[in-house]
Amino acid sequence: MALIIPTMNRPSKLQELLFSITRQTVSCGRIIVIDGAESAKPVIDNFHKKLPVEYFKSLMPGQIRQRNIGIDKLKAENRLVGFLDDDLVLEENAIEEMIFLWNSLDIQIAGIGFNIVNAPVHRHSKLKSFFCMDHIDMGRVLSSGMNTSINNISTDMKTQWLGGGYTVWRHEVLKEFPQKALNTKWAVGEDIRFSYPIGKKYPLYVSGKAKVRHHHVYDQATPAKLYRYRGRKVAMAFVYFVLSHKELSVFACYWMLFFLAMGKCVKACITGQKNGIDESVGLFYGFFESLFYVFGAIDIKNMLEDHS
Repeated sequence: MALIIPTMNRPSKLQELLFSITRQTVSCGRIIVIDGAESAKPVIDNFHKKLPVEYFKSLMPGQIRQRNIGIDKLKAENRLVGFLDDDLVLEENAIEEMIFLWNSLDIQIAGIGFNIVNAPVHRHSKLKSFFCMDHIDMGRVLSSGMNTSINNISTDMKTQWLGGGYTVWRHEVLKEFPQKALNTKWAVGEDIRFSYPIGKKYPLYVSGKAKVRHHHVYDQATPAKLYRYRGRKVAMAFVYFVLSHKELSVFACYWMLFFLAMGKCVKACITGQKNGIDESVGLFYGFFESLFYVFGAIDIKNMLEDHS
């Protein structure tokens, strides 16, 4: 198995991830680190004697672009390829359990996700289901474009989508489904845009025993601007995704987005957390702006990119 790790300005997190890989009960054939800045090289140098780690620079940052550089470095014998976020920590037998499941399934599967065990447990909400935000089953892609959780599971699970930074793919599938990079610092929804079409052709699974922990790091610094930015991107990403698949519903998408924005606003007013209001403002902005795409007035893919 080869691992591809995009990173940017997170040397301490990268060090934690690589240290967890040194403790694995089964070793990896290759570890390809793609650095979007200059901070990873000293960390990599400390692990050369312990891991088969390779270092490459990306002239332009962006997780999709960095992953694509890593894919270009693969060889034919690298049949399984794992994408790992740099803020993951693997439990000691995570890779062993991942390989065990690959060898156990007697079908031509495309990808298997690691189990993020420090994520919230999925609890079905009838109210959220009414607003097309939830479903009793995990791993579902709803008509609104919303996806239900695949994390913190107790057993292996078939799914309709997989995460972008905690998944192992068959190399041939990555060749069949190349992913074009967007010019954005936050590629929201890229995981479902990439994995959902694959899941319509090949089976996807999540391993219950291949456990990891995800310690999220957000790089943007200004809270109000960050949350408005994120809200707008979320709304436009949902609309773009739904309109890319005829079996999904744009009406259900706007129904979900409206109540998602309203819910965040009401919660923020009750709790006094201004970030929630800023995010709901961004959601409403993206909600209305994306209508121009629905009626053919703008290119929403262009709007998903950053231009400043």
